This record gives sequence, C-alpha cells and structure tokens, in this order.
Amino acid sequence: MKRIAALIVLTVCILITYADADTPFLSADELVSASCILVDADTGEVLFEKEADTRRYPASTTKIMTLLVSIEKCDGRKIITVPKCAGDISQDSSRVPVYYGEQMPLRDLWYGLIFNSGNDAANAIAYLTSGSIDAFVKDMNKKAAELGMTNTHYANAHGLHNADHYTTARDMALLTRECLQSDLFRKITFSYTYTMAPTALRDEMVIYHDYAILDFSSSYYYKYARGIKTGYTSQAGQCFVGAADKDGHELIAVILRCGGAKTDKWKDAKKLFEYGFAVLENRLTQAADEASTLTLPQFD
Repeated sequence: MKRIAALIVLTVCILITYADADTPFLSADELVSASCILVDADTGEVLFEKEADTRRYPASTTKIMTLLVSIEKCDGRKIITVPKCAGDISQDSSRVPVYYGEQMPLRDLWYGLIFNSGNDAANAIAYLTSGSIDAFVKDMNKKAAELGMTNTHYANAHGLHNADHYTTARDMALLTRECLQSDLFRKITFSYTYTMAPTALRDEMVIYHDYAILDFSSSYYYKYARGIKTGYTSQAGQCFVGAADKDGHELIAVILRCGGAKTDKWKDAKKLFEYGFAVLENRLTQAADEASTLTLPQFD
C-alpha cells in the first residue's frame, strides 16, 4: 500500500513538473507597447496585462465607442445628409472622405469611420445621432460610465488629441467586449471591404480594412485576427484594438502607446494572441492529462 501511495505522489510530481515546463510564458519586456491587455472575450478573464490601468490617449480607437453609441441609437439604412460639421477637422486629418450636403445611408458613414478612420465621418455621425457633437460626447461618456470604464473620458468623437480625452487598456477591453455582443458591430469591424454607393458629389467608392495583420500577403498576417480599429497621434503613439478567434475561443487585445516602428503594434498583437491561445490550449491539455492519469487504482 505504501508503494502504491508513493507511486501516486511521484506521478503527481512528474505531471506538475511537466506542466510547468510547458506552461506558456510572455514577459512584459517582450512587448513594445507601453500599455496592453489580453482578455478572454467569452469570460472576461484577463490573460495578460501590462500597465493596463495607466491612462493613455486612445487616438482613433475612440471610434469604437463612436460606432457603438450610433448603432445602438440609429438605423443604418436611413438616408442622411452629411452635415457641415463633418468638415470641422484639421487639414491633415484622416478622412473618408465625405462632403457637406452628400446623401447616403448612415451605414456608409459607419464603414467609412472604421475602414478609413474618417474624422469627417465621426463628426457627421455624432451630429446625426445626438443632434450635436457636444450632445454625442455626453452620450459617449454616459455609455462609458454604464460599462464601468472608470478611467475613461471622451472630449470628441474622433480621437484627435485633447488632454481631457483618455482611457486605459482595461477600459478599452471592457468596451470591446460589450461591442462584440452586437452582430452589427461585428459585421462592420470584421469586414474586409465595403462599397459606398455613388452620390451627387462623387463616384462609387470601394474602401478597405487594410490592416497588415489581416493581409495574408503581409509578413505580419495572423490568420485568426479579426478587425477592429487602429489609431495614431504623436501623443498617443501607435494603438490597436483587435480580436482573434481560434477553435471557438475569442480573444481581445488592446495595445496603447506602442512606440518604435508602425509595424510594432502588429508584432505585439500577434505575440499576445499566440500567448493567449497557448494558455487556453495548455489548460485543456492539462485537464485531459489529469483526468486520464490521476485516476486512483481500485482495490478489492
């Protein structure tokens, strides 16, 4: 009996040692981003974080909230007229472009907001959704409070720099997890191309979700990646919020203030996703091994 007990203890020790050797590992020093977080989209479990509660400028990842607030309040099939405030952005600002007086379905502005990071679309969406840009920003902050985004404050709908416009990686993960409950949000942000119908002021326009992590011809391609939104200002640095889906498991990665090369955010995103899926797969393997190996012997 003592020999059997000793054998069981030895087996457990071997399994623990083996499991520790195979446990996925990712160091914060391996990532360029100043702040990041990796979350299981289904459970909300945080799988990895680095300065996730430090306030950062979100740049155009702001448009995730802009899209959410608008699709919750509006019908994308409605034909709208682009308001004058769409042009109230700096000359070097990213644009769809759309023009004052154009008529189109509201959903065209939604796609232009995400695909081309149109600051003109952001202003137009804000005005058309809430009656004014100021009212829309209040709606953004109200939604943030409802979601528990306690370290977030919005000052505009597009993400151009404002010292009073900030968030954290953890808050952005909370927001994105909420967004992924919407089939419409998924359809818009996970699509690769969209065709904007011609208007009186321009021809038909095909726009693209041209992120390197989604481009199979790019060295930064990651086949499980899905959407969602990048951002950049000199104050915010490179930013990215994305999802990835593998074998029925969905992860959310948030990367803020990623310095260095523009491509570093793709490298960080891939490292985070690969680590997250490895953690989940490792858990399944360990559970299966323990179930099959640690069954105690039966005695007469």
